[in-house]
Amino acid sequence: MIDSDRHRLYKSEKGYRAITDWYDSLIDTFTFDTCSQYVDTRFGKTHMLAAGPEDAEPFLLVQAIAGSAPLWYRQIPAFADHYRVYALDTPGQPGRSDPNPPSLLDDGYSDWLLDVLDGLDIDRAYLAGVSSGGWYVMKLAIRAPERTRKLVMLSPTGLLRARFPIGIFLRNVVSKKKDTQALEDELSTRSFLPSSSSQQFDRHLARAMALATRHFRLGRSLDLYDESAGRINVRRSLNVLRKLFFAEKQRTLQKLKTPGLVILGEYDMLYNAHKLAKKASRLMPTLEVEVIPGTGHSVMYDRAELVNDLILHFLQEESA
Repeated sequence: MIDSDRHRLYKSEKGYRAITDWYDSLIDTFTFDTCSQYVDTRFGKTHMLAAGPEDAEPFLLVQAIAGSAPLWYRQIPAFADHYRVYALDTPGQPGRSDPNPPSLLDDGYSDWLLDVLDGLDIDRAYLAGVSSGGWYVMKLAIRAPERTRKLVMLSPTGLLRARFPIGIFLRNVVSKKKDTQALEDELSTRSFLPSSSSQQFDRHLARAMALATRHFRLGRSLDLYDESAGRINVRRSLNVLRKLFFAEKQRTLQKLKTPGLVILGEYDMLYNAHKLAKKASRLMPTLEVEVIPGTGHSVMYDRAELVNDLILHFLQEESA
């Protein structure tokens, strides 16, 4: 049975089982070796999928909101040939970590990542994050540059004011008539890509998004609810949305000194990729920026081999 703390993040026992069954079934398809590992943090236990030589340099992978460790399945085997890879389940999101989300309104995610590094007895690591996960690793590098070797930010938030994807939200999230399979089928089309694209949206990612849409209480995972009143806290919600969709202040971005690689999809639904690339290059000279033609916000799935090669080349090249 689902425990009471975890229950508040899921709409039903059936929904919780659907998401955990999907998680386990994706791992069952892996043709590469991983092992489960846990460390204690101030937000409870954090679970991760570990792979690669134990004595290799550590490389932490951080997923987006509503994402989980198995969704790095296109990256883990490529990186594990060179690094000790730790694909993290974020606390309070779908996965095996404890249901205690860090706060988006303070240093919660930096605190969490520092606890993970300490729990793994890692002094410094390479880190990669996708979407909001890219923002988390950037914030860690700004706060504790001595703990970070290099950063990779894939379609990150926090660098440029983002557009709310209202069309996709209305078609998929608000519609109560669509079951999980219908949502998955629709998400797997070109909803997140230009009509001219030859890419198909990743089926595993589409399944994860569809299950989270139907069964996961995203508002509670983002701490939008006033539990005592039993309703959304409007002020807190506005502050959280501002954090998610607005850029960090320029003076904050300029504090980043860690070498980093930003990979963007040309047709990202959240922002103008070329505008973001110019801003990042201007404000943060330690960043390299790559815009991948014909791809969207899910660039690491749309062109996985190309993205993996870019990341490995960046990590392995000597810093100037």
